[in-house]
Formats: sequence, structure tokens, C-alpha cells
Amino acid sequence: MIAALPPFVDRTWLVCGLPRGGVPIAAAIARHLGAQLDVLIVRKVGAPANPELAVAAVTGPRDDQIVINKAVQRLYGLTDADIHALAIQPAKDVEARRRMWAQDDAPTTVSGRDILIVDDGAATGTTLAAAIAAARQQGARQIIAVIPVALQGALTHLHASDVQVICLHHPDHLSSVGEAYQQFPQVSDVQVADFLSTARRIK
Repeated sequence: MIAALPPFVDRTWLVCGLPRGGVPIAAAIARHLGAQLDVLIVRKVGAPANPELAVAAVTGPRDDQIVINKAVQRLYGLTDADIHALAIQPAKDVEARRRMWAQDDAPTTVSGRDILIVDDGAATGTTLAAAIAAARQQGARQIIAVIPVALQGALTHLHASDVQVICLHHPDHLSSVGEAYQQFPQVSDVQVADFLSTARRIK
């Protein structure tokens, strides 16, 4: 991933990992650049009877903090009200994790910063699109999305966000992001806290 970054990306950029799987990759990029590491907390809103398929993603409790995947919404015949109801618990999870991983000092300022948003992959692109929207709302100056792998259709959804997307692999034959990895272990909340704590000590 590091070799694929544009040459103008340097230590002044803020590297934001999407918890939890994107944080180890973001930490490696931040270490290489000598840049600041943080998290951009997003929770997937799973489709009914298929929780792994994102019908939306949330970055907080407000109506403007949800991004809906219209294709999945149409597939399941859901109204916006249906999706907002499904999003209640994920939005609460976002707030709980924000408190869990909060910095002891002043929170990171996104406004006016150039930001790399990093995840371990994109199945539908909905979660990453929500993170991009959140960074824009917070006043990010320039945004680049960085993912090792994307499934078919995810990049189309992301390109609609009008940001540069760096993706190393986008094969047509995979049905899940995990299939692209030889090992795809779950990253725990504790591990995310450890990555952030280590990065903050170094800085």
C-alpha cells in the first residue's frame, strides 16, 4: 500500500484508520510517513437477514451522519425510515467507541487537514463512503481513500464520492473481502487502543 501512495503524501497528512480492520494498515502507513494516526469511527448498518451486507453506514446519531447504499436499499425494498430504525444501535456503538478510544488531550482536528482514510477492504463501499462524508463535514481539505481490495461494484460507489481511491486489487471473482487475504483475523477493540496509544507515544 505504501508504494502506491502519491509522492505528495507526506508526514503532514492525517492517517485515519477505520476500526477495526483498517487500523493496523493505517498504523503501518503512519509509521512510514512519520504522520499522525487517528481513527474515523464508522459502523455498518446490516441489511435484514444479511448483517454482513451494508445497507447503510453511520458516523453518529444525527440524520446527516448516515450514508445509505441506494442499490441495497432497493434490493431489500426498504424505506429511509426502515434504515434509520436499523441504524439506531450502530449509531450508539459509534458513540461508545468514540469514548473508548478518546485521546487524553485535545481531540484531533480534521478541519483544514489532508487526510488518508484507510480500511482493510470495501465490500460495497458504503462504510468508506460514510467515512469520506464525515471527513468532509468536519472540514477536511483533501481526502484520499486507501484500500488493499475492493469487491465488484464497490469502487463505483466510492468514485461517486469524488475522491481519489487507491486500491491495489479489485478482482471480479471474490464474494467477500476476507477471501483476498491469506490470513484475515479479527482486530479487537483492545488492539485498536494499543495501536493508537503507541502512535501517540511516538508523536
